[in-house]
Amino acid sequence: MDLLDYQEVKKHINILNVAYHLCLEIIEERGFETKVICPFCRL
Repeated sequence: MDLLDYQEVKKHINILNVAYHLCLEIIEERGFETKVICPFCRL
């Protein structure tokens, strides 16, 4: 995937919508930065 493809996908998909859809636990939001708990690291 080249840079133009990445930019086109970025226009249409919001990473926070993906996180909500996957039921990821959001632990902190600060401006443009969001931290979630990794679904592979849960115990």
